Amino acid sequence: MNFILKNWVKYYTKEVAKALKISAFGAIIIIAVIAIKYKPVYKVDLNGEDLGYIKSKENLELKITDYMNDITGNIAFKEQVAIPSYKLAFVNRLQDYQEDEILTAIEDSTITTYRTYAVTVDGNIQTSVSSEEDANSIVDEMKAGVDEKIDLGVGIIEQYTTEFDVQSKEEASGILNSIKVAKVEEYNKIQEEKRKKEQEEARRKIISQKTVQSVGTIAGISLSKPISGGIISSRFGSRSSSRSSTHTGLDIAIASGTPVAPIAPGTVTFAGYKGSYGNLVIVNHGNGIESYYAHCSEIYCSVGQHVDSKTLISAVGSTGNSTGPHLHLEIRENGTSLNPENYLY
Repeated sequence: MNFILKNWVKYYTKEVAKALKISAFGAIIIIAVIAIKYKPVYKVDLNGEDLGYIKSKENLELKITDYMNDITGNIAFKEQVAIPSYKLAFVNRLQDYQEDEILTAIEDSTITTYRTYAVTVDGNIQTSVSSEEDANSIVDEMKAGVDEKIDLGVGIIEQYTTEFDVQSKEEASGILNSIKVAKVEEYNKIQEEKRKKEQEEARRKIISQKTVQSVGTIAGISLSKPISGGIISSRFGSRSSSRSSTHTGLDIAIASGTPVAPIAPGTVTFAGYKGSYGNLVIVNHGNGIESYYAHCSEIYCSVGQHVDSKTLISAVGSTGNSTGPHLHLEIRENGTSLNPENYLY
């Protein structure tokens, strides 16, 4: 019995060994076939999207690390919002690797934040440049030649953005120069308006403080002098040979800007520029009496306005046919010129 059992064990042991040899040989053949036809790769997935195959996981990770650490130029920092996953796979040896495409996809999914420098005017961003040096240079150019009293309201702020949108130094300078010109023009306009207002207030004050003193009458109308001071520089009537025309008024020389008031209450019938008269104001006093005030530098009244002997109607000047600042005063009765000197001076 033992003999039979030994023979049986011996037989089946040989058979098992034989089967194992056959299986091992088959496995070797299968591995050889796989090794010849297929290759091991890593399948890369990003946010559930299959990106392709790579040969080396370590090599790709190294390139990703290098990309993330590259913060040269205007790059402030990078944020990798999606992490790739890897899965070992066997593919046909003819299958190409997609490492460059995969790396590009990973870079595209990364959020890059840039550091730029914005130039502001009155707190509003007007332009952005890539360097603080350029920003300072542009601001210095904007301030150059500008009166310190003019507040340009210009400043620089460091800003962080995911959109790298900057102008060249030349483009930025052009933008700010336009703003500079507008600011200077606005300042000058305000100062000019302020100056005129102060002058007008001063003139009105002079007129308001004027003591109206009747110095003559015509057609029952009391008259007062139109200006305080001055000297007669050209009288009414015939002129010398150099100017053969008859002088229809009286010229009173005095500083330009001196306030002018009408010689009597009345209504303004003309206020504007008229030929050799220059800036001219005509006032109708009734009873056929009119008065003319010519060569004015400024006119402060309008047609239809009622005025009296303390109303500021104009300022002495030298407009029209004039050789210097003076008031040309005419008095007319029913259209006929009268000598003002007979009634006022």
